[in-house]
Amino acid sequence: MTRSRIAVPAVLLAALALTSCSSGSEDKPAKEANDQPISKQFSQGEITQAIPDRGEAPAGYDPGSLGKDRPGTADACARGEGASPKGWARSGDTNYFYNGSSRERMMDLAVCQFDTPENAKTAYAAWTKREGLNPLETQPTSVGEESTFLVSKNSGSVYAYTRSGTVNIEVKVADAGEDAAAARDMAATVLKRLQQIQDGKRPTATAAEIAAAAQKK
Repeated sequence: MTRSRIAVPAVLLAALALTSCSSGSEDKPAKEANDQPISKQFSQGEITQAIPDRGEAPAGYDPGSLGKDRPGTADACARGEGASPKGWARSGDTNYFYNGSSRERMMDLAVCQFDTPENAKTAYAAWTKREGLNPLETQPTSVGEESTFLVSKNSGSVYAYTRSGTVNIEVKVADAGEDAAAARDMAATVLKRLQQIQDGKRPTATAAEIAAAAQKK
């Protein structure tokens, strides 16, 4: 009787310990999956690595005419304001064709790094206040430290703007109407790949993985 009484609590304690370990192991990936602000100053090559290639972009999108290996310019980060944004360090920009077409739902991507989060915030604010763009009625799940999704009522293009630490990301999808899924997934994929590089890992994140994870939430 005594042994039986001692053994049962021991089994229960063991089970509780296993449950606790299991819970901890489940919580850890969830925590790691949270956005880690970008603080590393990337090389030009690292920004290029973070730009999704064939099979890594949202479904239906393949690299377009620009290619991803060319360095970006300050213009892409200033968005026609006529001057290099304060604190601009480097950038990369490219485009993607949808099902091989350069006329239907073409996607443009710009990744801009600044010297400080404060300068990135200033540039981000200028992006999101562009004339002729209005907030989508339904905002998708946020990306990074701050994000917003806008639409041009005239052209139907959707814009995803994201900031994480010192990096701003802009994704534009032409003729998307109110559908921001591809723009959101692309922004989240680029950010995840930058985080992987910042952690000293190979950038392997794909839009398909990002979309699948978003559906589970």
